[in-house]
Amino acid sequence: MANGALRAHADVLGREWATRARVESATVTRRTDQPPPQIRPGFLPGILGAVVAFVGTGLIGSDAYLIIRFAISILALILAVFAGQGRKWLWLIPLVALAVVWNPVVPFGFSGPPWVLAHIAAAAVFLVVAFFLRTPAPEAPAQKR
Repeated sequence: MANGALRAHADVLGREWATRARVESATVTRRTDQPPPQIRPGFLPGILGAVVAFVGTGLIGSDAYLIIRFAISILALILAVFAGQGRKWLWLIPLVALAVVWNPVVPFGFSGPPWVLAHIAAAAVFLVVAFFLRTPAPEAPAQKR
């Protein structure tokens, strides 16, 4: 009797396992009527650039301002690379302008209230690019078998 109950239990488990272990071999394709998924590759550098630009308003004229110049120009160039990779050419204009104006190699001697407003405008550019620069998500690499 116990042997029959054990067989019935094994039979039920076997059917359950077989339904879970079924492998579909149909080709999986993406529907072409949907646009590819979009990512925001410059979100983090854009937010960081806005923070650095706002902090830079308080450091204008100090020795630490050189670090602000480096950070703003490098982050603007990182975002420009992301815009170029995504073929969003119009985003390059303000980003390259930021990199040139805040470059630490050949610094411009700006000062006063217009320069503070330029920092606020730079922060706004960083935020706009961070939120609106979208590029197609890269394809996942094929897994090796």
